[in-house]
Amino acid sequence: MEGLKKYTSAITYAKGADLVIGKTDFINEVKINETDTSGFKAAVQLARNSDMVIMVLGEHGFQSGEGRSRTKLGLPGVQQQLLEAVYAVNKNLVLVLMNGRPLTINWAQENIPAIVETWQLGSQTGNAIAEVLFGDHNPAGKLPMTFPRSVGQVPIYYNHYSTGRPGPKPEVFWSHYTDESNKPLYPFGFGLSYTSFAYSDLRINSSNPAKITVTVTVKNTGSLVGTEVSQLYIRDKIASVVRPVKELKGFSRFSLKAGESRSIEFVLTPAELGFYDNNGNFITEPGDFDIMVGTNSEEGLKGSFTLK
Repeated sequence: MEGLKKYTSAITYAKGADLVIGKTDFINEVKINETDTSGFKAAVQLARNSDMVIMVLGEHGFQSGEGRSRTKLGLPGVQQQLLEAVYAVNKNLVLVLMNGRPLTINWAQENIPAIVETWQLGSQTGNAIAEVLFGDHNPAGKLPMTFPRSVGQVPIYYNHYSTGRPGPKPEVFWSHYTDESNKPLYPFGFGLSYTSFAYSDLRINSSNPAKITVTVTVKNTGSLVGTEVSQLYIRDKIASVVRPVKELKGFSRFSLKAGESRSIEFVLTPAELGFYDNNGNFITEPGDFDIMVGTNSEEGLKGSFTLK
C-alpha cells in the first residue's frame, strides 16, 4: 500500500480473506485458511464500486523452502474462490502473484487481463511493484523455470529428453496426456513487456566449426522503450550420448526504442556444442544441429547447420 500511495491517494483496501490461520514461525507447519470466507463480502463490494482492482494473492513465505513441499500447486486456501468472486463484479483486474514456486493458475491465465509475477521479494517489494503497475518501469523479466498446467505434468522442464513416441499425431499411440496438453502453462524463458518485439532474418554462418555465428534482427514493434532478452537454444540431433530436445546456449539483454531494430549476434564454440561422454570426457562430435532464437523456449525462429 505504501508503494501505491506514492502514486495516488485514491486507493482503498479490503483483505478479502486470511491466507493462514493463527501464528506462523519457521519451525511449525503453516495452517492455511480453507474455509473462512467472511471477508469476501467487503472485498466484492469494494471491487464493484472501483474503477479497477489490484489483487495480491499467492503463498505464505513459510510455504517455500526446506520441508515445504506441496502436492497441489493452485492458489492455497480460499484464494481461488476470492479471485473468481471479485472478477465476477469487476473484470478490470490486475493479479499480483507472490509465491515461491510455479503455480497452476490456468483459470487466471484464461480470464485475468494482467498478471504480474513478483515471487517473494525484499524490503523494497512495494515500491518495485508500484513502479511496474504505474508504468514507471517496463518489466523485462523472464521465467527461470517452467509453469505447469497441472501437477500431473511435474516434473516439467524445457530441456527434457525426447520420448519414444514423439508427436503430436492424430492417434492415441504417442507420448501425451489424454486430458491435458503436453505444453506448459508458461514456458521457461517466458516474460511479457509493455511493448512487443519481432524477430526476423535469422542467419547462421558455420564455415568455421570453431566459431559458428548466429545473428538475428530484433525490432521493438510497440510504442514504448523496452528491454528484451533474446535466447539461443540448440539441439544436437544425433550424438553418442542422448541429448536434450533443447538447450539454452546463449542470451542477450538489450533495450530498444519504439520502432528501433538491432542485429543480435551469438557465437557457438566447442564449449557450447560439446558434452560429456560416458567416461567423463568433454567432447564435440560432427553432425546436425537445430537452432532456435526467440523470446522464450517455445517461440522463435528456427534454423540448422552441420558441424563438420
